[in-house]
Amino acid sequence: MGVVGTYIKEWGDAADETASGRYRLWELEAGTHCSVIGTCLSLDDLHRLIRKLEAPIAPGADDHDIHGYFVTRAATRSTVSKLVHKALDRKYAATVARFRSCTPDEAWLQWRQAMKSGDVAGAYWAIMTLRTVPRTMQIRAYNEIHMLSHLMGKSARDDIRRVRQLEAAQAELAARLERTRARADEAIRERDDRIRALEARLAEAMAIPRATAAPVTESRKPEGRNDRLLARFEILERRVKTERARARHAEAQLATIVEARTHAQIVQDTFPLSDACDEAHLAGQALLYVGGHREVTPRLRAHVEERGGTFLYHDGGVEMQNTRLSGLVSRADTVLCPVGCVSHDACLHLKRLCKRHGKRLVLLRSAGLSGFASAVRGGAR
Repeated sequence: MGVVGTYIKEWGDAADETASGRYRLWELEAGTHCSVIGTCLSLDDLHRLIRKLEAPIAPGADDHDIHGYFVTRAATRSTVSKLVHKALDRKYAATVARFRSCTPDEAWLQWRQAMKSGDVAGAYWAIMTLRTVPRTMQIRAYNEIHMLSHLMGKSARDDIRRVRQLEAAQAELAARLERTRARADEAIRERDDRIRALEARLAEAMAIPRATAAPVTESRKPEGRNDRLLARFEILERRVKTERARARHAEAQLATIVEARTHAQIVQDTFPLSDACDEAHLAGQALLYVGGHREVTPRLRAHVEERGGTFLYHDGGVEMQNTRLSGLVSRADTVLCPVGCVSHDACLHLKRLCKRHGKRLVLLRSAGLSGFASAVRGGAR
């Protein structure tokens, strides 16, 4: 007995599997419309439908009010429910066609794969509307979507809390950076003032012998006076060297501060709030990253591997031989390259290799994690 047979035995009589066609949106069981609308249509989809319907939505209505408007009208046959049904059919036509040709056991396997990958919207619409799908399977799918919403809500709340903590830490670090920078600027100004004063005194000391030069007969002890001037000159010269050393130390401190600020920005980008509830699932895809900054690659690798993908890397010929690039391109499903952090010749060579192997090449505008994550999301959908 297959998976569906087990569910029929557990839940009772299944829907008539010999029936053909599909349920309309308003024919679905009461209580399921909320999950269908919330899972299968985005807020952007709902706003487009509102504009098309010229629906009487209050100006101050929030997203929950708009969701409730469509859920209420989806339960009865109306202009709104017909338009929503057509929108869902257009959006998930390919998925519905794939499920329509499946046996109940095959449809259940398709549903399990969709749950594993996280791409459940189209599969849920097909499961809930096809008459060939047993009612027990629809009940199980509804229950899993219901629990998934709870899990996603908790995950989103945890991510939001973590992001808020990082934002607070970043703000504190930025404030400390500004205070340290102000102190460094003040120290540099004081150093420059001291250097200018010492240089002026040195120039004055060097000008005295020229202004007061006289025949040896007019000075009883010219050698002694010159010795004093030379000793003073040496003292002033040592002071200038000391101030220059302090200047180099202050510049090194400023460089350390700038590096800390850059690191803080990288930490903030590691947990972007917009990605908290919308992660891409790579399902075993291999991504090759060519060029970029070597210190950022561990974060890129972690980002790919956390989403079930394989991360391949080549530095674009800086230290790694270009002869390895062809083999890496042949193993990859997608190749990503930040055009601003790789040589022009390496980029042209990479384009030729991707064309030869028939691989998709994505050119990134920046070498940061945010741009890489956006490209991964776009390629995984």
